[in-house]
Amino acid sequence: MRKNFADILKSAKIDIKKEYEKLYELLYDKDFDSDYGSKTSLYDEFNENFIHLWFRGTLFTLEDFDEQYGFDFDKYPPNFNLDYLINFCEYFYNLSSAYMGVPNLLDRYNLTFILQQINRVIEAIGFMSAEQDGFTIFVEKSVPAIAVSEIVPNDLSYKVISYNHHSMKGNIEKKKETLLKLANLLEGKRKQLKSINSSLEDDLFYAFNNLNLRHNNKDEDYKEKYKKYIADMSDTDLEQWYDEIYQMCLLAFLEIEQIDRKKSFNALKRHIDGNT
Repeated sequence: MRKNFADILKSAKIDIKKEYEKLYELLYDKDFDSDYGSKTSLYDEFNENFIHLWFRGTLFTLEDFDEQYGFDFDKYPPNFNLDYLINFCEYFYNLSSAYMGVPNLLDRYNLTFILQQINRVIEAIGFMSAEQDGFTIFVEKSVPAIAVSEIVPNDLSYKVISYNHHSMKGNIEKKKETLLKLANLLEGKRKQLKSINSSLEDDLFYAFNNLNLRHNNKDEDYKEKYKKYIADMSDTDLEQWYDEIYQMCLLAFLEIEQIDRKKSFNALKRHIDGNT
């Protein structure tokens, strides 16, 4: 049985609230001497130099950016949880990475240390980074997901990893989009999968066709594809089944990869046993 987040954090003895507070202080506490003789925070410096960032669009300050995208962090948030920590880590990490190229900031502030510290926290709670288009997200570390992300085409590898991102929770349409891409890729490998695991092949493609993925199984107007049980299913239950299908997809890709590995291993066995 897979460990849940509570099990992981308990075994790692990580106090995520304390880790959050330490990172929060690095960004917001006024511990630095400004050019004007007063104390300033790293956030103040980021705000003042925001105009140098490539992704700022038409915004002039970091405060404008936070307001537009809803970033608002408290040192002692009343509803603190793991997602809150991850969201802050992504915010702080991406800003620090972006400012690495801003003149003077890298010399004045140890941004490299900050990036390393965030990575240490992320690793300690069993998460990993994933990058696309110059931005970094943090997702639950999954060995099967990592393995499959290295098998599928590059344009799909990020979707395989990011399926477990906290922003995907409750986003059935986004999850559906990823599952459909995996289904399309597996379609061309269906015979291979059937030859090594016919049960998985049968269940997986049944799911693709009957759980409102490839077909509209919820609308009575589509009588040939309509499934009353699926139409009556709650979004929460459907999402849970999508998550199971995602895991089945990962297993399918790993099973298919085993075909070539098996050939190589059989050759190795023949060499070992002197049968070549």
